[in-house]
Amino acid sequence: MKKILLLTAALVSSLAAAAQQTQLKGKVLDEQGQPVPYANVGVPGAEPGTATNEAGEFSLRVTKLPQRLAVVSLGYAPTVLSVTSGAPVTVTLKASTVALPEVKVRNPDQLAAELVKRAYAKLARHQREEEFGQAFYRQKQRHNGRYTEFLDAFYDVRFDGQGINGWQLQQARYGSAAEDTGVDMSNFSAALRLIPVFDPKPNRRTVSVPLSPGSTEFFTFQLREVLENKGQETAVIEFSKRPGVDRFVPEGTLYIDFHTAALRRVDAQIPIENLMAMQLRQGTTLDGQTMQLTVDFAPHRDSLSRLQSIRAEQQVVLRYRGKTDTTTINGNLFFYRYTAQPAGKGYKTTGVGYNDLKQASKKPYDPAFWRKQEVLRASPAEERVIRDLEQRKAFGAF
Repeated sequence: MKKILLLTAALVSSLAAAAQQTQLKGKVLDEQGQPVPYANVGVPGAEPGTATNEAGEFSLRVTKLPQRLAVVSLGYAPTVLSVTSGAPVTVTLKASTVALPEVKVRNPDQLAAELVKRAYAKLARHQREEEFGQAFYRQKQRHNGRYTEFLDAFYDVRFDGQGINGWQLQQARYGSAAEDTGVDMSNFSAALRLIPVFDPKPNRRTVSVPLSPGSTEFFTFQLREVLENKGQETAVIEFSKRPGVDRFVPEGTLYIDFHTAALRRVDAQIPIENLMAMQLRQGTTLDGQTMQLTVDFAPHRDSLSRLQSIRAEQQVVLRYRGKTDTTTINGNLFFYRYTAQPAGKGYKTTGVGYNDLKQASKKPYDPAFWRKQEVLRASPAEERVIRDLEQRKAFGAF
């Protein structure tokens, strides 16, 4: 029989208070009417607010109406609009102006390498500066097209330029359906915590990253284009493994401020087959696996940037008794509030052995909390999964 487990931790009182506010819902589209996923939506000058889901939908609580909303997404012009009622909002974003490399500079690839070095140097100067915030994490797993795992969690997080180095689980719910085949990825959030964006001390045993000293020995850099928005220019730089390099090297794209070298985004294909060992049952073979990682940064003081969200997707394709067996798992961590260092708060170290599910098993499920709290709006597919769990009355203590 398939079992659904729901795990919870302590109630976050500050979030419960937020339920008293007006909730706005809407959708963000591009000029062709297509959804814009993971766009930032918030009140200008306030906290990050929220982000759109993969269907371009968002949900945001505001303190009053009318209210101004700012919608920002890399590759599009920032948009600010006034909302006067609680009716659903539709926002259309215009694409950024694109300048080709040969129009901007004489030696685009040399400039790309120099921008990467400057971005690394900026991160290195501030690597000891710790930041604190509150984040929401959603994880979902599909096995042969069917959802088999769903996790929502709220965290207090400690982080720096290299990534997350400590967090404390506040509230979580978890559902899983046991199956005979597929892949058990119970600690997938480790990928979001442990794969670095910036590495001041690279070594052969870990994955190399482009934002590290001497990266031109392992990577080639190519300036693909420059995005222009109201005076802000963002260099889009593709990075790939240099021929002859025998290290674990990802490939992907860096988005770096053309003038200040502040990091905006890292989009990378991770060589996960070199980083993760799998134990396969008899009669099962591995056909292939892939992992995509996207890390977004928000503007910060003194032309810096700080971590805003991390998204990862891993797909593992097995062959069992002559049939293809595919497991896809997605994780999305979004900072909805930055804070000062909390007095007396301890953070669990987030090494590879840290297990979210054990931390989430300490308190009974609070259904009222989940009815009222929504930092990232569930997509239609996610709503169907949650409804299915509720209809089966699968929620209970671990």
